[in-house]
Amino acid sequence: MNILVVDDDGMVVESCKRILLDAGFAVITAPDAHTAITLLKEGTTSVDMVLTDIKMPGMDGFSLIEQINQAFPGTAVLMMTGYLVPETKIKGSDLGARGCIAKPFTPDELTYAVKKAMTAAEPYSSPVQGITKGDKK
Repeated sequence: MNILVVDDDGMVVESCKRILLDAGFAVITAPDAHTAITLLKEGTTSVDMVLTDIKMPGMDGFSLIEQINQAFPGTAVLMMTGYLVPETKIKGSDLGARGCIAKPFTPDELTYAVKKAMTAAEPYSSPVQGITKGDKK
């Protein structure tokens, strides 16, 4: 399985890459959402999942998720953020993300989240305070 890791923090990218390679995944990386879209459009490597940060300069992760859904439907997306709040999970779910992981995370937490997101047939429902996909309360 090929995973595209997108984050503007080089240390996060390298950490995710090392963890995912150790777990047996193939990994490509992008320092921002624009580069990620370019890599996806070039199609030199098939991508099964995109692991993207939400807060990035320029195009944020939410905009990246929207573009992925339009141009590459069926590509799994897992969000990661250092600012995890219920609204982030809800917006990501509404956009089609299959999960969200809070930074910092352990290697086991990342591997588990990736595997769970890959087996999800559709966007997740957020368990945060009983909020489910579509709820805006």
